[in-house]
Amino acid sequence: MILSTDQDCIHERADRRMEPFYWILTFEVMTFVLALGAALVIGPLYLAYRFQSWAFLLLVLLVPGLWLIRFSVRYLRSAIRKNRLLSRYRLYRDRIEYRIYHHPDTKASEGAVPLDRIERIYVSYYVALYHYAYRKSKFNEQQPTYHILPMVNVVYRDETNRRVLGVPFYEYFDAEQWLKELQSRDIPIWATAVLPGALPEEEQLRLLEDESNSRPFPFHHHLQKELEQLVSEIEQSRPEEAGGADGTAPQQEAGERPPAGIQRFKPQWTTLVIFALLFAFVYAFLKFSFKGSISSDGFGISFAVSLAGGLIYLFLAKRLTFWVPLRYAIALFLGWALIGAFMPETDAGIGEEYYISMLTAGVFTAFAIWPVFGILYWIRKKRGRRP
Repeated sequence: MILSTDQDCIHERADRRMEPFYWILTFEVMTFVLALGAALVIGPLYLAYRFQSWAFLLLVLLVPGLWLIRFSVRYLRSAIRKNRLLSRYRLYRDRIEYRIYHHPDTKASEGAVPLDRIERIYVSYYVALYHYAYRKSKFNEQQPTYHILPMVNVVYRDETNRRVLGVPFYEYFDAEQWLKELQSRDIPIWATAVLPGALPEEEQLRLLEDESNSRPFPFHHHLQKELEQLVSEIEQSRPEEAGGADGTAPQQEAGERPPAGIQRFKPQWTTLVIFALLFAFVYAFLKFSFKGSISSDGFGISFAVSLAGGLIYLFLAKRLTFWVPLRYAIALFLGWALIGAFMPETDAGIGEEYYISMLTAGVFTAFAIWPVFGILYWIRKKRGRRP
């Protein structure tokens, strides 16, 4: 543990706890998921006991139900650990002390780096995913999925090897305090265009010390502006130094180039097309059933259409996470419910019967889509793709 007193500490950088709004939202969502999983387990068992025969077909829902329970419990345990076990980095006049937790495990790496053993400092960026949940913001403020924040990489020599200690920062001002103190100790400071944080330590050292990726950093007082300018110069000089005969640069190694901007969430055009067709289906078939062109029992066709749309939606998803099928099921049911509610044909008679059977199919789709999700997730994982 970090035992030194705060009186000796020049600056401390510590992990943040999740903002209360997102912390409560996490528990609400996971509680819903846990309840849904319990319903998928208890419901089929009760129906099989009560009605037997046909109800045994519902026992297939036990698999996604148990998976949802396991997922929600493990996710909540991981979130609680991450919110309770916070990594800390302290800068003193003669050393850097650290305690780093490797989530989702509870294990921590801790130690001290004497300043006289530091060979060089590299200033870089790192990608902070879902950083909006750990910073205060206005209610209507647009939030990107990730932030590009500064990182101070300390290259030092321990008793036997050369090591790298990455210190990520949430604010440029805090990183400036560290750099000013280290600069006053005549420790060389360089800027680099690589993102070393997610790479093995040996790979970090190789990329950082490659002069095509790094340059001396004459840091003065405005870290954000100065670092951005120098990294831009490094990137622009790469085609001239390593380009081919046609003046094009070779492909960048993984993790070298920080993202140029902040990518905001935008729905894919395929998503809009899928839901537009599903909602158009509701409008058209309610009209047909009201005129008597098709049967008022629309459960079968509605279930087939909704499940087919879900299969396409999952197949086209770039990343298969728990939220993809859940988002589809919620949007499908609410969209169908709202469209039907505003149509006068659903007030009574055949149109009302079709509307009720259609919503019933939407509920069954919310359950049936999970086995499809599990199969696609398993296939992608086996093929080596990122789920």
